[in-house]
Order: sequence, then C-alpha cells, then structure tokens
Amino acid sequence: MSEQNKPVNYAAELNREMEILDYKSMMQQEREKGREETTLNILRNMLQYGHSADEALRQMGIPEEQWDTLKKKLN
Repeated sequence: MSEQNKPVNYAAELNREMEILDYKSMMQQEREKGREETTLNILRNMLQYGHSADEALRQMGIPEEQWDTLKKKLN
C-alpha cells in the first residue's frame, strides 16, 4: 500500500498534536518559574545588601504591577 493510500487515523494524529501542545505548555511554565526564581534570588540578595524591596524592584526594572506578588513570595 502506498503512502497516499494508507488510511489516516485522525484520532491518533489529533492525540499526538495535543501531546505536543501540552509539552510545549509545560516547558513554557517551567521557564517562567525559573525566571521568577532567579528574580526572587536577586531580590533577596539586594535586600541583604540593605536595599528596600521597592528600591530593589525598581532597580531591577520590574513593573510595579508585579511588586506585590513578588513581595508576597519573599516570605
């Protein structure tokens, strides 16, 4: 049977595509989690050197909308 005449299993193809999308989504979430952990580590270091949280966040270029969330995660 040639490639053109093979029956197509659409359910299997759809399942495979969904698995790929799930994997990509999971990897994106892991990258974001890693970035946040790095940001928190830098912020903790700056606090240890006497900077206030607001001053450190401002110097790091973090948008003010994210400040409260990051401050809560420091504790």
